[in-house]
Amino acid sequence: MRKSAWIIITFMLLASFSQVYAYEDQHLFNIDIYMTVYPSGTAFVKINAQLKDPSYLDYFEELSQTNPQRAEKEFHDFVYSLIYGNFKREVEERSKEALVVVPEEGPVNLGKNWTAVVTFKIYNYLVEKNQTLQSSVYGPMQFFFKNKIFEYSWRKLTIILPKDAYIINLAPKPKELVDNVASWENGYYLPIVVITFDSSVYEAIMNKTTENTTKFIPFDEFLAKTTKSIQIYYDPLSGLVQFNATFEGINATSYHEIKIREEFNKTMDIQEINSKIEDSRVLVWGEAKPKVDYKESLTKKTWTANITLPFEFDKISVKSPTTVEIKSQKTDGKTVTIVVEQKKGICGPGIVLLIAILPLLTRRR
Repeated sequence: MRKSAWIIITFMLLASFSQVYAYEDQHLFNIDIYMTVYPSGTAFVKINAQLKDPSYLDYFEELSQTNPQRAEKEFHDFVYSLIYGNFKREVEERSKEALVVVPEEGPVNLGKNWTAVVTFKIYNYLVEKNQTLQSSVYGPMQFFFKNKIFEYSWRKLTIILPKDAYIINLAPKPKELVDNVASWENGYYLPIVVITFDSSVYEAIMNKTTENTTKFIPFDEFLAKTTKSIQIYYDPLSGLVQFNATFEGINATSYHEIKIREEFNKTMDIQEINSKIEDSRVLVWGEAKPKVDYKESLTKKTWTANITLPFEFDKISVKSPTTVEIKSQKTDGKTVTIVVEQKKGICGPGIVLLIAILPLLTRRR
């Protein structure tokens, strides 16, 4: 699907939000929603709700003075019906694929001062379509209370997408998007979400757009036009290589950052990897296991580590702990061979034994 099609669909849907649903905000709760989306398409939903309506605050406070158990039960049912019940109805009415599942102990956990945390999962929140994963539930949400319709208004909505997903579309545009964590403020809807885990699908969609105000930079072009440097710290005793890589020269996007991490994971035996975009640069750091050849003689220990990097780097620097000595290092920009040595102490077991029996040998003479 062309990027232009996404823009047209998004515009039409957003226009319909304001035209069809012109209701008042729900006035009962302060609501913050957190959704964690897994690669399977399942979403874990956590809703923090704080009662704010003065009349209901007074009612529950007075009831808690005379009958605290009844006050707790009524507040629980109040939250269950309004926060969970309204959300569940919206999901199931809008999508034939989505399914809401609650924890065994129930979705509502009460807190202090008339607060509650509501948790549940939405199976098939994202569904496969056109080689992408798209939200099966989106659009404005309604909040039914006393036979009247309100907007299911919230203060903040945060959606945590899989770290290695490529974001094709988020609509409305989030107020903030950092490391695949998107957040919106003061809304009443579930946004449109379209992602893919296939970089070729992402590039194909982005390359077809003519509406982008900034030119999309394919990954190969990004690599060709950036200066790439990496620092390698090899500790033979731990058996690990620590690395810090920098890509700079072109304004990077989350797509480039994710793709770089993906290539590191494909090429190296990664134990841990992190990344961030800082001042238009991509910084990547982590730990990996190199291929090692170990030799030992009477006087020294020698490790030869062979490291294959995912890209050809312009600058490579190598360090090791002060307890060992780097005897040699070779690189062609993409592979690195490091030879380190550690000398053995002169008082090894053989020397100690010789010193111990030397007086006996002298006496026999």
